[in-house]
Amino acid sequence: MEKMRYGFISSILIVLVLSGCSVKNTLAPEAKSVRIYDALPSESACEYIDEIVGSEADMLTYLFISNRDITIGARNDLRNQAAKMGGDTVVIQRSVFVYSTSTTFVGQVYDCTR
Repeated sequence: MEKMRYGFISSILIVLVLSGCSVKNTLAPEAKSVRIYDALPSESACEYIDEIVGSEADMLTYLFISNRDITIGARNDLRNQAAKMGGDTVVIQRSVFVYSTSTTFVGQVYDCTR
């Protein structure tokens, strides 16, 4: 009886842990038009807004998320932040692809709608 109880509790804990291990940074509808570049397009007249850091995953969740999804989540984080700031363009300054725990991008936000 005790073994069944232990097995049931273990199963519940595993389901709870795995259900919490998905990409947290989904792309907001207002961020779909934000573009990410490695250099500012030369033909655009853009206004600098601010610097941002986008990341995905942590020490507890990286084992359950693919490298692809971690990267997409970090990019979504950048795009969501840029949209909230009124930007439509992010220029990546630095990328950190550790994948043993997380992925991080550092970028600059611009408004290039002029």
